Parts: sequence; C-alpha cells; structure tokens
Amino acid sequence: MIRYLLLSLILIVGAAFSASAQNSDGKSREQMMKEIREFKLKFLAQEIDLKEDQKARFIELYSEMSDKRAECMKDALRMERSVKKNADATEADYQKATDAMTKAKAEDAAIEKAYDDKFAQFLSQKQIYKMKEAENEFRKKMSEMRHRNAKSGKKR
Repeated sequence: MIRYLLLSLILIVGAAFSASAQNSDGKSREQMMKEIREFKLKFLAQEIDLKEDQKARFIELYSEMSDKRAECMKDALRMERSVKKNADATEADYQKATDAMTKAKAEDAAIEKAYDDKFAQFLSQKQIYKMKEAENEFRKKMSEMRHRNAKSGKKR
C-alpha cells in the first residue's frame, strides 16, 4: 500500500515538475514549491502514522522548522552558486563559500536537534525516526525525478 502511495506521489510531483518546466499551466515557481511542500507534509503525516490530534501540531511545527532550515541554508547556497558560475573565483572566494557551507550545515543540524526535542513533546521516538526516514525517501524520489526530467529534456 505504501509503495503504491509513493508511486502516486512520484507521478503527481513528476507531472507537476513537467508542467512547471513547460509552464503550460501558468503556475509560478513559488506556487509549485508551495504545492510540493503541502504534498510533502501530507506524505510525512501518513508515513509516520499521525493521529488526528497530532496532525495540525505536526504540520505547524514541521513548517516552522523547514522555514528556519531553508533560511540558514540560503546564504550558503547563494555563495556556492556564485563560485560555481565565476570562472575567475579566487581562493578567498572558495574559502568563503566553503566556510558558509560548513556553518550552514552546523546550524541546520542544531535546528534539527532543537526541533527533534519539540516533536518529542507529542510524537513517539518511533514516529520521529519514521519522519526522518520518510524525509530521506522523499528527497531521494525528488532527486530521481529531477534527473529523469533532466535526461528527457536533453533528448528533446
């Protein structure tokens, strides 16, 4: 059953990415990201077997955590892209980007740990573990879809 749900997830998100790439439905990148985030939240909630009284609290807390994690990674990702695009990047540029990436990863880990403690107030440790597994599965499937879409785009 879960495999079928995951397959459905992949097909829906894949269709969304295809539509986004073609821009035939007129959705903005922000709208697509919002839809993916909502789908991820539903997927995680199902995978960790949330009870009705846990769902709203989980969605609110997970969204808050996701926002903080994205914010801490934003500058590091910007610096990383900048160095990649700059053929004349100096050693100092690379050092700044490396330091920013290391700092962001440490901040991200601290955020994750703090939120694990918050989740533990209303989720079991098994549910928290399953959440991390489901996050990894979701990330893996999204990556596979991106690679598939990139390959099919090159053939066109």
